[in-house]
Amino acid sequence: MTRPQPPKGVIFDMDGVLIDSAEAHRRAWAQLGDEVGIPFTAERFQQTFGQRNASIIPAWIADASPQRIDELGERKETIYRDLVRGGAIRIYDRVPQIFGELRQHGAKVAIASSGPAANISLVIEILGAASMLDAVVTAEDVSHGKPDPEVFLVAASRLGLAPSVCAVIEDSVHGIEAAKRAGMLAVAVLTSTTRGELEAAGADVLLPEVGAFAADSAS
Repeated sequence: MTRPQPPKGVIFDMDGVLIDSAEAHRRAWAQLGDEVGIPFTAERFQQTFGQRNASIIPAWIADASPQRIDELGERKETIYRDLVRGGAIRIYDRVPQIFGELRQHGAKVAIASSGPAANISLVIEILGAASMLDAVVTAEDVSHGKPDPEVFLVAASRLGLAPSVCAVIEDSVHGIEAAKRAGMLAVAVLTSTTRGELEAAGADVLLPEVGAFAADSAS
């Protein structure tokens, strides 16, 4: 059997892949709920985690105007960034070292996330990883959220690579579906979603965490 060619580009999601940020996001939503007097429950958080604020807020506050949705979304992200600065996230093992290892093996590296640009920039700053990245794509760069493949296709374009030679590392069903729809190798990490759900979404490879992704697989 012919050994599959290693990817020439590796595209990382952020939340749940590079950092464990779920608790920070949950706390941010809970604080926002306290501020507006409408509880944001743990159940609602579980159901909506990974979605865009523009989808979460109207389902939570049905009569919110577009302007109010924007204001609440920005407030939630401000709270989240304050929590991040206070150390509320956990960086997964071998991040960002894995970026440098991949580039040493000839692969280009990108982060492609549905998160706001300010959030992504803050985490990259905390990681000290700016010089190790060839491209970054955020919510402001795309019109459609996952499982639409746009965020990964934009990343591949910015890397100057065809989608077929790129791998995506994701933790969510929607992320794996987006990777497959983009025509990329879909690598799933078992940090937030069950093995069965990720396999059903089409994951090509399953790993316990991102640190288990071997740099020489991208040589």
